[in-house]
Amino acid sequence: MIKPDSATTIQRVMTAAANALQSGNLMRAEVALAPVFKGELLPNPDILNIAGTLRMKQGRLDEAAALFNQATIAAPGEPIFSYNLGLALSRLGRIGQAETALRATLRNRPDFVQALFELGALLHRLGRLEEAEKNIRGVLRHAPGTAHAELALAAILVDDGRPSEAEMAARRGLELAMEPRLKAQLFLQLAQALRRQRKDSEALAALDDAAAIDASLPGLARHRAETLQNLNRFDEAVTILEQEIARSPADATLHLDYNGLLYQLGRSEKFLKSYDRAPESRELLLGKAFLLAREKRHAEALAIYIGLQAHDPGDRLAAIGAAQVTTRMGRPLEALALFEAVLARHGHEAKLLSLAAEPALLSGDPQKAAWLCEQGLANSPNNPSCLALLSIASRMMDDGRDEAFNGYDSLVRIFDLEPPEGFSDMASFNAALNASLDRLHPKSRELIDQSLRGGTQTPGHLFPAGLPLVTKLKQRIDEAVARYIAELGEDADHPMLSRRAKRFGYCGSWSSRLHDSGFHVNHFHPEGWISSCYYVSLPNVVADGTAMQGWLKFGEPAFDVVLKNPIRRTVQPAQGRLVLFPSYTWHGTVPFHDRAARTTIAFDVVPMP
Repeated sequence: MIKPDSATTIQRVMTAAANALQSGNLMRAEVALAPVFKGELLPNPDILNIAGTLRMKQGRLDEAAALFNQATIAAPGEPIFSYNLGLALSRLGRIGQAETALRATLRNRPDFVQALFELGALLHRLGRLEEAEKNIRGVLRHAPGTAHAELALAAILVDDGRPSEAEMAARRGLELAMEPRLKAQLFLQLAQALRRQRKDSEALAALDDAAAIDASLPGLARHRAETLQNLNRFDEAVTILEQEIARSPADATLHLDYNGLLYQLGRSEKFLKSYDRAPESRELLLGKAFLLAREKRHAEALAIYIGLQAHDPGDRLAAIGAAQVTTRMGRPLEALALFEAVLARHGHEAKLLSLAAEPALLSGDPQKAAWLCEQGLANSPNNPSCLALLSIASRMMDDGRDEAFNGYDSLVRIFDLEPPEGFSDMASFNAALNASLDRLHPKSRELIDQSLRGGTQTPGHLFPAGLPLVTKLKQRIDEAVARYIAELGEDADHPMLSRRAKRFGYCGSWSSRLHDSGFHVNHFHPEGWISSCYYVSLPNVVADGTAMQGWLKFGEPAFDVVLKNPIRRTVQPAQGRLVLFPSYTWHGTVPFHDRAARTTIAFDVVPMP
């Protein structure tokens, strides 16, 4: 064995391996490093790092991570070793360890641009957008004019609901980018930022620019289809999705997007037919069953789920799907048994427990439903799904928790807003706002998975789009939400009041437009803390206080259980009126009959630290 202090030999191996890697000759690097891999040479940290780099280039990531880890242990203060370790761990999906390694790199060298970039990208994937942005801006601070960083920043800002800032970042990147593929990626990111501002024609032009440079860019066709839908060019969108399915028939997301669009357009002759020409994979069958269930073709969906379970008895999603459609088929006891089997096998996560609570309620066992929801809340405090189902169990048991949670008279509050700046009254403002929303509403019908029936809903997040009248309205909404939060009581044990915070943000916003006979099915909002309805334009029938057509109702669940008073409160719509309430509170609308549309804006508020 060569002695560990043979510095000349170690240097010779390092030089040969490094030169081979630099020239791209992986075989020669393998030969040079053979004494290390065979244990004939006790390596130093630098050789370990070079060996790890070779294994990374060969795609042998586990071995690479082990080698980089040895180098880091031997020389913990050397940033390149911990950086390479973080890179390998990130590619292995060992995200927590990767973050630790990258942060160690930056502690030793805060201006390590590549580590800042990789940590920013990792945090973006985790949804930690504020931290991700900080790291990418650090890249731009230490290395101004980095087009890749502008691209990454634009993507983060789009996901953070700041599309106008994302547009600026993408345009800066385009001024800097030289490499064609990077330029195409920046045009694609620019298109996403423009589309979220509903600058749809400009977005389409940016997609054309991306395609002219690199027509094979991943996601290009789908973004084009979505943009065309915003422009009501549905036939072109359908054609694009059909072409993409022909190219990638096993892509389950494509089939969902395509058939969802067909549903929206009422093209029943093509609906679900794409699955008949596709390979029979698990992902495609799950997607088809999902769509069948949404169309209330429960027996067909159940047959698919049963088939998947026959192939793999441990298929969690198929088991949950079977239990859900069995519930919808009016067989609650059977459904509850199926859910209990899933829970026994897959654990007690809050969402699953809340799903199991529904058949328990339908079978007349509110105690069982309450127990399931309480287990879910123990695992996930203030979980909206568990709170919504627990409120119904509470009503059936008459134990008072429903009223305490939902505060139908105290937490459901009405704010009649003042006219925004520049308008003398709400009638003129809402008339202008309604006209502005016209171009945003698709000329189709609702999406297949929405609570809305008989109308349309705007796509995307409305508030960040930067529409002038929406921005004016948001200023008044901000004031009302701040007042609502300020006037909330303090109660550490209350599922809503315990989350009280002065700062807040919006995790979603949209406009809904109901036509004659339209309504919202009873539902709750699982992503929000405070939810809402603002009335823009209303049919005359809402003035009738007896029939209550088009009115907002609270407390009635989406499923049929015996309750003494299913509807706990109703609110009469009025132009300029904003209604705020807990997101976990069941709500829906009474159908109405009128040729005039009912147009609203809704949003979900979340507390901010």
